Amino acid sequence: MKIYINHQTKFFFMGVFAVLILLLFLGSTQAPPPPNYGRFQLSSWATPIDNGSLVGAFVIDTATGETKTVYSRFFKYSKDKESVIFTNNLKKTFTSMK
Repeated sequence: MKIYINHQTKFFFMGVFAVLILLLFLGSTQAPPPPNYGRFQLSSWATPIDNGSLVGAFVIDTATGETKTVYSRFFKYSKDKESVIFTNNLKKTFTSMK
């Protein structure tokens, strides 16, 4: 009777070990998918220049790595509040921007 119980116990633990190995191999073949942040990302920037500042924004296409400027403007701190817009691609599609 004792030999029969030892035999069952041995096969039980061999089965548990086989299932663990199988689960390990199944888990290693299914890598987690890449994060889904969306295809386009927007970034803004600003920097002081002399007595003014330059601000703007650009779009990054995460699929191709291409970057395009959406908006760029120079503000000059003076009495006449002069500002110059260099680039204004607002309300344009990504492919129509230069």
